Amino acid sequence: MRAVPAAGATAFAAKKSGMLGGVDSERGSPLDRRREIDARLDAVRARLKRLRERDWDAVKSQAAPTSERLEAAQRYAAEAHAAAVQVLAASAEAFRRAAEAHERVAGVHERAAAAGIGDVGRHERQAVLHRAAAAADRQRAERT
Repeated sequence: MRAVPAAGATAFAAKKSGMLGGVDSERGSPLDRRREIDARLDAVRARLKRLRERDWDAVKSQAAPTSERLEAAQRYAAEAHAAAVQVLAASAEAFRRAAEAHERVAGVHERAAAAGIGDVGRHERQAVLHRAAAAADRQRAERT
């Protein structure tokens, strides 16, 4: 005679393997994650501002010939600006890709709900959450 697992045992094993875990792999709520990302971007912008101010203060205070200091400061500022532009462009691209991924997952949940697979209500709620996350990521990409 074959042993039949208890009703909760199968769900527990599936949940443990990640099959039934939440869709988000990130810790915390999406709102907390958004705030964390926005805070990091603000910190990068503030750091760039401080570096720009420091560079000009250093240029003014040194006794080297003005033209050499100015050239060095301009070179450094151009390098820092180029690096900042690259970081911001990469951030915007990451947000766009995240938005696309959220849209794909929302579609999967919508199709599962339409087909009546699993917990239809949960699929519908997850689809709504992913659509909202996609919209927020697109907004962040535009701001960045």
